[in-house]
Amino acid sequence: MTNLPYIPTEYSTKPGLKKLQDENHFIIDEMLPSYLDEKREARLEGIDKYYLERPLNERAGFIDIQMANQKSIMSVACFWMAEQLAKEYSYITFKSEDDYYVLDNELTNETVYVDRNLKVVQIIKSPICNCSKRCPSCEYPKPAYTTLFDALCSQIQEDVCVMQNDRLVASHVCLPSWWAPTEKMGSSMADIHSKVPGMGDTNYKQIWNACLNKGPFLRFNWGLTDTPILNQHPTKNIGKDFDKDNIYLRVERQVLQGFPVVKSVLFLIRTFVADVKTLTKEQRATMVTAIENMTDEELEYKGLTDKRERIILSCGN
Repeated sequence: MTNLPYIPTEYSTKPGLKKLQDENHFIIDEMLPSYLDEKREARLEGIDKYYLERPLNERAGFIDIQMANQKSIMSVACFWMAEQLAKEYSYITFKSEDDYYVLDNELTNETVYVDRNLKVVQIIKSPICNCSKRCPSCEYPKPAYTTLFDALCSQIQEDVCVMQNDRLVASHVCLPSWWAPTEKMGSSMADIHSKVPGMGDTNYKQIWNACLNKGPFLRFNWGLTDTPILNQHPTKNIGKDFDKDNIYLRVERQVLQGFPVVKSVLFLIRTFVADVKTLTKEQRATMVTAIENMTDEELEYKGLTDKRERIILSCGN
């Protein structure tokens, strides 16, 4: 058995939005240390590859947004994240103290002080293990957090994106599924999904307005990979060989939270990975049906064109 939140019964490019009811926005579980380890590795590799905040400007061909407005957008997103995390998990607190905001996480033993411009001014980290040398769990973040958004995203298992006026203006995505955050900055929903087969007639304006005003929403996305590694940035060139019987179901639980006051939507992307061998016979059967019904274009997009029969055979055993 597996703790995946979703087992595919079909492959569909429809938005598949449903209202988030009594579930948490964030999912923090016993796998937190391994997720944070991969996020730390991404920081060391080069945080600018994964974390970007870019106000849009007229010269770039996008909507004209002043830097002050960008700060307002990120303030709304950050304060909501901090308050929602504190609401859902008692070991995380966020408070105002003198001239600073203070984010404290008992799980990571990090206390982060942030000034009124949401810039990190101090990080206090207490060792959370008894090792004789500085291991990743007790090291200070490298490079150090720069903003409240950066610090918040580094406490959780989700990746996070912020869109304003249907343009991607902030991205903290250390565990991407075969896409590069740097290539998507400033893009609209339509631009981001332009290469996805079957989405040509999607009414993105309707989806954007719904996400902005009628959420929060929950949706799922899924794919297959040959490794449990979470960070599958395209420059790593991993996950699609399937040269052995290693087949993993990779599921994204996506939560979409709208902020009409700043015309922005925050996207939470929590990735789950499970070896298909841990699925029940019935679950593997529904997944095989979904793969069998994929079009040639969908197979190519998912990197499964010449691997479908091998995967179906392995999943059927």
